[in-house]
Amino acid sequence: MYTRSLPFYIRRFAKRLPFSLALILAFCPLSVFSNTDVYSLDLEQLVNVEVTSVSKKTQTLMKTAAAVHVISQEDIRRSGATSLPEVLRGVPGVQVAQVDANKWAVSIRGFNDRFANKLLVMVDGRSVYSPLLTGVFWNMQDMLLEDIERIEVIRGPGGAIWGANAVNGVINIITKSADQTQGTQITLLGGSQEKNLSARYGGKINDHTSFRLFAKGKHVENFNDTQLHQANDQWRNFLAGFRVDSDFNAHNQWMLQGGYSVGTADQFALTEYISRNGIENQIDYQSGNILFRWENYQSENNKWRFQAYYDHFNRHSLGVSNEVNTLDLDLQNQFKLLDRHDVVWGLGYRAVFDNLESNYIFTFDPQKRYTRTFSAFVQDDIQLSNTVRFTLGSKIEHNSFTGFEFQPNTRLLWEINERNSVWAAASRAVRIPSRSDSDVRVNLETIPSRNPFMPPTLISAFGNKNLNSEKVYAFELGYRSQLSHAFTVDTALFYNYYDDLVDFDVNIVGIEQQPAPAHLLVANNFANRLKASTYGAEIIAKWQATSFWQLISSYTWFELDARLKGTGLSDSIFRKENSDPSHQFSVRSNIQLPYNLELNSMFYYTDRLRAHNVSDQARLDLRLAWSPKPDLELSVVAQNITNKQHQEFTAQDVLNSGIPRSVYGRILLRF
Repeated sequence: MYTRSLPFYIRRFAKRLPFSLALILAFCPLSVFSNTDVYSLDLEQLVNVEVTSVSKKTQTLMKTAAAVHVISQEDIRRSGATSLPEVLRGVPGVQVAQVDANKWAVSIRGFNDRFANKLLVMVDGRSVYSPLLTGVFWNMQDMLLEDIERIEVIRGPGGAIWGANAVNGVINIITKSADQTQGTQITLLGGSQEKNLSARYGGKINDHTSFRLFAKGKHVENFNDTQLHQANDQWRNFLAGFRVDSDFNAHNQWMLQGGYSVGTADQFALTEYISRNGIENQIDYQSGNILFRWENYQSENNKWRFQAYYDHFNRHSLGVSNEVNTLDLDLQNQFKLLDRHDVVWGLGYRAVFDNLESNYIFTFDPQKRYTRTFSAFVQDDIQLSNTVRFTLGSKIEHNSFTGFEFQPNTRLLWEINERNSVWAAASRAVRIPSRSDSDVRVNLETIPSRNPFMPPTLISAFGNKNLNSEKVYAFELGYRSQLSHAFTVDTALFYNYYDDLVDFDVNIVGIEQQPAPAHLLVANNFANRLKASTYGAEIIAKWQATSFWQLISSYTWFELDARLKGTGLSDSIFRKENSDPSHQFSVRSNIQLPYNLELNSMFYYTDRLRAHNVSDQARLDLRLAWSPKPDLELSVVAQNITNKQHQEFTAQDVLNSGIPRSVYGRILLRF
């Protein structure tokens, strides 16, 4: 596949910036602005930030042999984002593209789609990856962004720890403990496209136990389609929940949290059957979950953790309702062995029961299914010398679709000195089939016949109960450096080889009577027909330019080559190869101004997506905030300043919207 050089793209988007003055004001510091030390955090603290999602244990970023990026609560606040996908913009290796007012396509290291199926997303260790459509319903994951402590983004396979479907990466959203959210907080947001109101109250039951209660309502207005007609894609959501944390003695602590969400997301489905039968183009959903976690610290060298959660969601779309219930149990232990070995092991069980209705478009056989997954993992972190650590581990699972799966992982870390480290990793991970891969029939299109003696043609997609898991063999190399007290850089190179990727195998079946009327059936059967390779580089740099000015810049280069395993044709290869940008670039600027004012600027450049007929794009967001006192913040945010309207992604089953320029004001009050 032909790839232009990076300088070509730099020149190209530079020519597309009529807002040069805005960029200069947004990104250039003026020494007269302030002499405060709000941004003068020593970057040694940044590289020593702790992460837990790589190995299910606490590690500092400098000592982690993986491509990890941590989004802090301050990063979230300064971004001006109002949804989780928008928070993820600018993270190296992550592609975020908005489809319409209530849908996003989010992926790591390729294969982006509305339901990107190679990315595992969790909230406090609870998986929100749908076992129905192998992806994430992002509009069902709305939450109070102020309650997030950090988001750990792992680029690269996480199957050795987290199991199936953590193929290209893991996103773990970690919320604050109840003890960190005491008092009352009210947030009011209103603007040209979105309005929301949230409230939170935190208190104490006793000296050892804290709690919080919260609720949030949200309404996003309709976007316009590419012809500037209303796209009928507005989104309304309400959520409420609680969390309780307790440390009843020095060795034991527990947490209980739960939440309920209900919402409506409008859409315009491009399906003839919908309009012909008067089915409402609307998605109604409700979901609820409850999670319990107990942690026991016998000593620094012996730690236990047990977690259990129950998750329920019901989604009504295109005339049918889909109900999925999940029970997940997880036990893990960390201990020291012979001084040099830090071992983590665990056992897991997950049960999923679903009830999936059918109509002319969607048919599931069987309608109800109970699936189970048993798992066990072990990982040994071996200190080979004072500066070299070697990690070896694997997870073994048995699931109801493909049986046993083996996902090993090796990692090597060399701490050159206190400021520099090099790491390498080799992994194998799998994506197991879902109900929509194995048990579904989807009637896609009916083509009328021009011959009165021939029936119409019905094109349908069929699941395959004999599908194998999709597999990846991943190889990574990374380097982290704290070049000075004011400048850090984190880079990663990767090469992934994929096998048994699912694609359609087209067959003409013949004349069938059902569903009526009689028709010539063209069947698109799911099959493991493709293999692919991806490779690229990711880099992020943080510079503390002055005591009041901070710059964060990231760049991603990515390429994907897909091909058939045997003979034949495939219509999906072009879409797979051209659904992700070859180049992404972002710059974030945070400037502290006098009088408790703050100016935050976010600039993003994304290369074109040929499969979606989307051109390369430059986007600028600005945020101006004022805190007249510590418990009050007033802010104004302008998003997508550079474009009156632009398209970021296309989905094949819905009318695609243009993403508009927008502005909103926000009031945050604590007392």
